[in-house]
Amino acid sequence: PSLNARWQQSVERLVKNHVQSIGAHVSAAVLVMDSQRGDVKVYVGSADFTDAQRYGHVDMVQATRSPGSTLKPFIYGMALDQGLVHSESLLMNVPLRFGDYQPENFNGGFSGPESLAHSLAASLNVPAVQVLERIGPVPFYLGLQQAGAQLSLPDYAPPSLAIALGGLGTNLESLVSLMSALDNDGNAQQPRFSQDQPQTEAPLLSEGAAWIIRKILADAPNNPYGMAIKTGTSYGFRDSWAVGVVNGYTIGVWVGQPDGTP
Repeated sequence: PSLNARWQQSVERLVKNHVQSIGAHVSAAVLVMDSQRGDVKVYVGSADFTDAQRYGHVDMVQATRSPGSTLKPFIYGMALDQGLVHSESLLMNVPLRFGDYQPENFNGGFSGPESLAHSLAASLNVPAVQVLERIGPVPFYLGLQQAGAQLSLPDYAPPSLAIALGGLGTNLESLVSLMSALDNDGNAQQPRFSQDQPQTEAPLLSEGAAWIIRKILADAPNNPYGMAIKTGTSYGFRDSWAVGVVNGYTIGVWVGQPDGTP
């Protein structure tokens, strides 16, 4: 297998200790992958396999969940590729209604015009929905799917603007694969679990768009070690995500309760 035994043991310990301080039913999952080759170096599917209270037998790397805001980098990346925006384009962070859909920001406030770079770094909701409307939710959804992401929609509903804020299902493996594009010239690398598995990647963004999005995320305040990180929180605080790239690796973390309670 491609796993790094030392890293694997170290992350297993970290995860097990981390969830103790959150709650008795909380689990966590971590996937670390070589961004250019796809080799999986760390795979932790749950906080503690033997802990029934934490549903330790459920592999949360593969479980379908709402990704929250973790797809926003790809909305802006696709919009850059289509020439709809550039990194200093001003987007309207004001109350906007899209048909019968009116998104709100996480903090409930609005700050007027904001640059694309700030909108992404601060993970503002309204500008992301505004840009997704220009791209179209269906082309965006298909773009992620063609790059290899496993996606699902509730009851066969068509993709809507709500997917900008997590209104679809995907898993940690797919988010790591998509995020690897920021470290791999715009190509999403599929995780490989053994050396015999062929290397598979698919185009998601242009090399230039991937570079710009990565730089915006890496320059965001509070990002340690020069990592380009995107966090996400799903509706009702059911899922907490962080997915990022650094030093040739893509790292994804999920924390939450496997039974779907907040």
